[in-house]
Amino acid sequence: MPMRLSGLASGMDTESIVTELMKAQRYKSTRIENKKTMLEWKKEKWSDLNTKLYKFYTDSLSKLRMQGSFNTKKASSSNDDKVEISASTSAPAGTHTLKVQQLASSQFVTGSKLGTDVNGNGITALTKLTDLGFNASEGTTITVETDNKTVNLDIGSSTTINDVIKTLKDAGLNASYDTSQNRFFISSKESGIQNTFSITTNSSELTQERNIIRDYLNYGSLSTAEKGTVDNALSAYIDTASTADDKTQARTDLLTVKHKQVREDFIQSYITDEANITAATDSERARLEAELADGETLDEDVLKAAVDTKLRTDAEALVTAEYEEWETGTADATNIFEASETQLDTLLTNYETDNSTVINQTNSLSLLGLSEIITTENPDGTKTTTAGPGVVLVQASDSKVIYNGAELTGSSNTIKVNGLTLTLKGVTEGMDTPADTSDDEIISLSISNDTQAVYDMIKGFVKSYNELLTEMNEAYLAPSAKGYDPLTDEEKSAMSEKQIDQWEDKIKDSLLRRDNTVNNLLTAMRTSLSQSVDVDGVSYSLSSFGISSINYTEKGLLHIAGDADDSLVSAKEDKLMKALSENPEAVMGVFNDLAGKLYDTMTDKMSGTSLRSALTFYNDKEMSKTITNYESDLREMERKLQKMEDRYYKQFAAMETAMAKMNSQSSSLMSMLGMNQQ
Repeated sequence: MPMRLSGLASGMDTESIVTELMKAQRYKSTRIENKKTMLEWKKEKWSDLNTKLYKFYTDSLSKLRMQGSFNTKKASSSNDDKVEISASTSAPAGTHTLKVQQLASSQFVTGSKLGTDVNGNGITALTKLTDLGFNASEGTTITVETDNKTVNLDIGSSTTINDVIKTLKDAGLNASYDTSQNRFFISSKESGIQNTFSITTNSSELTQERNIIRDYLNYGSLSTAEKGTVDNALSAYIDTASTADDKTQARTDLLTVKHKQVREDFIQSYITDEANITAATDSERARLEAELADGETLDEDVLKAAVDTKLRTDAEALVTAEYEEWETGTADATNIFEASETQLDTLLTNYETDNSTVINQTNSLSLLGLSEIITTENPDGTKTTTAGPGVVLVQASDSKVIYNGAELTGSSNTIKVNGLTLTLKGVTEGMDTPADTSDDEIISLSISNDTQAVYDMIKGFVKSYNELLTEMNEAYLAPSAKGYDPLTDEEKSAMSEKQIDQWEDKIKDSLLRRDNTVNNLLTAMRTSLSQSVDVDGVSYSLSSFGISSINYTEKGLLHIAGDADDSLVSAKEDKLMKALSENPEAVMGVFNDLAGKLYDTMTDKMSGTSLRSALTFYNDKEMSKTITNYESDLREMERKLQKMEDRYYKQFAAMETAMAKMNSQSSSLMSMLGMNQQ
């Protein structure tokens, strides 16, 4: 801003004169500023109310229109020390029986106590495995295998106990080395037999040969049942207690698994061979085209399906012929089934031979206070884990309960069944003698409709409805704030903070006075809940359950007769609780219907338009656009006012210049006439 020296010639206070002149001109700008401020306040007030309306819409109202909200169940256990229970809406009412046969457990491995390393030093997480007696040159690998993950650790000259712990954790296990106890503590993170784990090393030739056979059988891609078959067969094949027939059966089981893969591999290879596809396409095209009527063209999708069928049929025929040759003993070495049998026999021979060989203990897990932890799967789906001497092993187990006479299992101590959630805490008495059930403790589980929960939900809805209605009524019927405009900075400077707040609150409280949108919402809410509903031929309304307004001055507020928290109606008969106990279907039907209608009405009223956003009850877009226009008008007005102010100053400056010239000329004239004052 340029420096302005006013009144030098005229002696007038130019600054004050221009300021007063501009006050009148700024009146229009102040009016626009006030409109903008009022609209911003109104938008803010609507935004707050919209938040409360939407919360009511998605919470209290939404719950009331859902049948599931009225089917709340109450559950209790006759022995909370053994089992806790909760019930969903789908749980059948009545009394259920339960016996807890077994709790779920994680697999725990506690290593034997270690002493010092080969140098006589205490063992810590940083101790190298070579200082415990491991030979790094043997190329030993520790393998940790869980149900869905396998992690290997190659032992080298710098491998530490910390590396072993990290490998165990990478496999998904809990693992630590306790320096105060000098032991490894290892466990599965989750309970249940599906979370068992194995820890092995390839320093055992037997382990290596077993893994070679498992790789040959594509163990990782087998089903759970097939893995169990393989593990049991491999165990039986080298078990000293196995008979010749047992070993023959084990070999047959392994060969059955392999031959299934051989068959599948042959078929897949045949149907994806380009030469076979071309030949099948040509033959099928010729066959299908010969069957077409005159003028009809062959559908390529039909041709593709026919080719796929022919390829698979031909492959099945060829592989079956191969299998029959092997089965009848007429196959030669080129037969795919004969070749796979020969290879499996070679692997089994090596496996059996290594079983009789003394295992190289140089890099045994015993140096870590552990042993080979091997888990095998049984035909019934259970798993058995074995460990060597010195290691304390707790088998992983599933939870088992007898629910209404049926045995159920779970991988954790939380079992969900028939809409119930059972949290198992202890085994019931008498389950240690499963053959004798006469003294078994039987826990009773009682399931019933929770009328109090439904009552509280309806009461919560009425409370939310009344709070919303009260706020909207107060906003719509607020006293007029005519004559109150937003304060200017100059006006605020002459008032206290309290006076400013009171002034602005007076305006803000009246912003939604006689607002059509508020009135429409109020009318819709009152109308929706005042209707009657037919349930099984009987007409009901909210008043049928003791819910009504008691004074017209409350503008539609609802009261629940018999509500202990409402002094106006607490002494009246509690019709709602009585209806929930005697005729819950009618209560549900009425509230579902009325709440559904109000929900639909509110959904329609907050649908998105060119004037408002979706999920909004007021014209937020229109307000934002108007505020933007006001801001644009203010900028334009400020530009004009600035030009006007500059013009005033220029005019006064011209006057000052003219007066200065006149004074100068007058002074010269006086001097010429000899009238200078001495």
